[in-house]
Amino acid sequence: MQIRAFGYDNSLDAAQPVQDNLSLFPLESRIGGLHPQHHELLYIIEGTLRITINNITYRMTGPAVLLIPLNTSHHLQFLSRIYRYTYWELQDDASETFPIPSDCETWNRLQADSDESLPAVRAVYERIHALHQILMADWMRKQPELTRQISYSDIQAILALIRHVAKPDAKLYGKTSHPPVNRIASTVETVEILVRWMESSYWENFTLQKLCEYAHLNSSYLIRTFKAYKGVSPLQFLNNLRMSAAEKYLLESNMSVQDIAHATGFQTIHYFSRLFKQKYGKSPAHWRSEHKKTTSDSD
Repeated sequence: MQIRAFGYDNSLDAAQPVQDNLSLFPLESRIGGLHPQHHELLYIIEGTLRITINNITYRMTGPAVLLIPLNTSHHLQFLSRIYRYTYWELQDDASETFPIPSDCETWNRLQADSDESLPAVRAVYERIHALHQILMADWMRKQPELTRQISYSDIQAILALIRHVAKPDAKLYGKTSHPPVNRIASTVETVEILVRWMESSYWENFTLQKLCEYAHLNSSYLIRTFKAYKGVSPLQFLNNLRMSAAEKYLLESNMSVQDIAHATGFQTIHYFSRLFKQKYGKSPAHWRSEHKKTTSDSD
């Protein structure tokens, strides 16, 4: 999946209450058309709207996540003066495709029903909201390539969750349990979702409990399953990500070792230094000194 474009818009007029009279609103609040070359992932952060997709009309209030496949006629009208939304234009590639139109319709209907009782639906909202907050940070707006990389990782996870909900056995996300026949496929995807989450947010304060709650799995099963697919436990995988990032900081920045430990998610410099020495055989400062000298000599 390739990200063609990313955008954000909002209204600033907070004086008017929500109305259902479309004639009150300017053309700027009416969005839509037909995208022959790309799909669209639309995140309504707040506001009430009416959207027609292929002659099916939905009315909903944010937060809501809508899927608009390519070559799909759509017309969106905001019914409130206050609204905020983010969108991503996406193109298929050989390794990843957008959900099929029937799955998109199933998901969009679910948004209109405002059913947040399913764990996977809640996870979609939480994930896309977290992505939006990161992308709207002032420092992130100056990093277009980083924006694209983080969006790519998170959108893959979001679409994987949506496919789970939209498939015929979506009731499995309610109170009933997963049948054995679907367990392997579901587990593989769950591991990949956790991997992408950690890859895009490795500096956050992750705990095993947090990962288990997100995946809706107990700790022993999660550790065993994750290790079966990735060769290490979830927290070992996380520490490897952090070490790789720390290595880059040591080589390419003038940050102190303490600041690097903090920037990569380690709670204390002592814990960071101990793990670093276990992996590289030297303290971070000594390793930096040697490798920067090597780089300088080669120049």
